[in-house]
Amino acid sequence: MCGIYCCVSPCKTENDSCHNCRVNIEEWKLCKDLISARGPDKMIENVESLTSEWCGHFVGSVLWMQGTNLISQPCTDGNGNILLWNGDVFYGTLANGNTCDTLNILNTLKSTDNVLSTLRKVQGPYSFIYYQKSSKHLYFGRDFIGRHSLLVKMNYATDSLLLSSVANKQSKDFIEVPAIGIFIIDLCKSKLNLTCHPWKEPDLRFTDVIEDLEGKINIDIDVTDTIISEIEPVTLQFHPEVKDVEYLDSFEDSVNFNQVMAHLLQDEKVQHRVKHLLELLKNSVEVRIKKKPNFCKNCIKLILNGEIISCKHSKVGILFSGGLDSAILAVIANSYVPEDECIDLINVAFEKPCNANTGKQTNSINYDVPDRKTGRHTFSELQSICPKRKWNFIEVNVTQEELRKHRASRICNLIYPLCTILDESLGCAVWFASRGKGILYQTETEYECPCRILLLGMGADELFGGYMRHRTTLKHKGWDTLTQELNLELSRISERNLGRDDRIVADHGRQSRLPYLDENFIKYVESLKPWERCYPTDKMPAGLGDKLLLRLLARKIGLQETANFPKRAFQFGSRIANGKENAKDISQRL
Repeated sequence: MCGIYCCVSPCKTENDSCHNCRVNIEEWKLCKDLISARGPDKMIENVESLTSEWCGHFVGSVLWMQGTNLISQPCTDGNGNILLWNGDVFYGTLANGNTCDTLNILNTLKSTDNVLSTLRKVQGPYSFIYYQKSSKHLYFGRDFIGRHSLLVKMNYATDSLLLSSVANKQSKDFIEVPAIGIFIIDLCKSKLNLTCHPWKEPDLRFTDVIEDLEGKINIDIDVTDTIISEIEPVTLQFHPEVKDVEYLDSFEDSVNFNQVMAHLLQDEKVQHRVKHLLELLKNSVEVRIKKKPNFCKNCIKLILNGEIISCKHSKVGILFSGGLDSAILAVIANSYVPEDECIDLINVAFEKPCNANTGKQTNSINYDVPDRKTGRHTFSELQSICPKRKWNFIEVNVTQEELRKHRASRICNLIYPLCTILDESLGCAVWFASRGKGILYQTETEYECPCRILLLGMGADELFGGYMRHRTTLKHKGWDTLTQELNLELSRISERNLGRDDRIVADHGRQSRLPYLDENFIKYVESLKPWERCYPTDKMPAGLGDKLLLRLLARKIGLQETANFPKRAFQFGSRIANGKENAKDISQRL
C-alpha cells in the first residue's frame, strides 16, 4: 500500500512558473500528512521536467508489503519513465513473490510501447500514475473493480491537474477517478486533455460517468479502444423454471434452518458449487495473507533500521462484526497463518448518544451493541472450530467525545470527497475499527493491533444478495430486476464504498485486502444463476435465503450457528448510526 501524488503543471514564463509552483505547493501541503500516513516506511518527492511545456511533481509514500527489500517511489527506469504504483499483483505472469510488484510492473512497461497491454495482465487491486517518456503520455487509473483510491482535480488557478490517493477537504473540487478505464494525458499538447480507454465495451452507465466527469473537471474526454475486450456484461436476466428451484421450494415453513441447510448440502449440484466457491475463496485468502514481509508494524521499523529480528506478533487482522462474511474469512485465514502467531479480530462499538429531548446519559456506558454480542458469540464458535489458534478478540469502544474529535480533525478528510450521512457512519466505524486500539476480551488488557494487513468482507452482500432491498426487489419485481440490481451494485461498488474504505484503512499504515472481491472469485459467482447465489423469498426468511450459497459454505467449514445469522448493517450493528436520519442526506458533521 502506498500514497501516491502527482501534479502536472505548465512551465511557461519564469513568473508564471513561480506562481504555479507556489499555488500547487499549497495544495501539496494540504495532502502531505494524509499521503504520508498511508506509507509510513519511506516518502520521496521528485520534480521533473516532462516536456518543454510541462513539469511534474511526483510523490510516493511506501508501506512495504512486497519483496525482500523496501522499494522507494517514485520509481524511474533507465529510459526516464516514472511510475507511482499503489497495488498488488496476486496472480498471473506479472506475479513474483520474491520481487516487489513495482519493479516488475516498471520493468515490463519499459520493454513495451503498449502500456495498456501490461495493465491487461495485472490481476489484483491497484491505482497508479505512469509517465512514459518516449510518447510523453501520462497514464493513470484504477483497476476495473476500483479497490484502491485515486482522486483527481483540475486546478484552474494554475492550469494544473492533480492526482492523489487522498486529499484534505480544504483542497476543494477533488473527485474520485472512476474505475471505468485507464486515462491518458498527452503532454505533447499545450492544453490539458484526457483520453479514456474503457475496461470493457461502453454502455449507458459508462456514458453517464464520462459526462459527469467532464462536467466536474471541465475537460472533454475522448473515448477510444477497450482494454479487455473479453470482459462481457453478465446477462443472467431470466426467470427460473419450476425444475430449477424445486430443491429450494420443497421445505415447510416450520423446518428449522439447520435442517434446511443440511438437506441442501446433500444435493450434488449444490455440493459442487459450494466446493468450487470454497476453493476459490481459500486461494483468495491465502495469497492475501502470504504476500507480505513477515513483520508487524512495530518490528518492521527495527528491520528498516538494519536490525535482524524474528517477529511473532500478529500480522493479520480481520474487521470482525461476528457476522457471516467476517467469520468465514477468520476460519479460512486460520489455515494460512502460522500456528504460533495470533490473528486479531477487531470488533467496534460506539457509545450511545445522549437523548436529544432530555440530554441525559447514564453514568455507566454500555457497549453491548448488537455487533459486540454477535462478535462474542461467533468468537466462541471460532475457538471450538480452531482450538489451537490464539485469537485476539479486540473490543474497540468509542465514546461520543472521541468520535467528535477524530471525525472533525481526521476522518472528514479521509471520507472526502464523499459526504453523505451513510459515508460518515461507515467511514467513522471503519476508521476506529481499523485503528485497532481496544481491550482484549475476557482479560481487560489494553491492546493495540500491530498487524499491517486487514481482511475485510466488502463485496459479499453485492455478490450474494445480502441486503434487505434485494428481498423487496424480488418480491415486487421478480428475478430479472433483482439480477440487474446485483450487476449494477457490483459495478458501482468502487464509487460507493471501496475508494472511501481504502482511504480510511490506509490512514493507520495498514493495507485492506478484500478476498470476496478477487477477480477469479467474482467471475465464478457472476457465472451462477441468481437463485443459485441467493433465494430471498418468503419461503426462506432473512438469515437463510439471503446469501444462501455463502451460508452453505459457512456451514461446510463448521460455522453451524453463524451460518444462520441475519444480515445487519455495520452502521447499526456498531450503533454509530441514527436510524431516524436519511442515509442519503448530506452530513452536516463532516
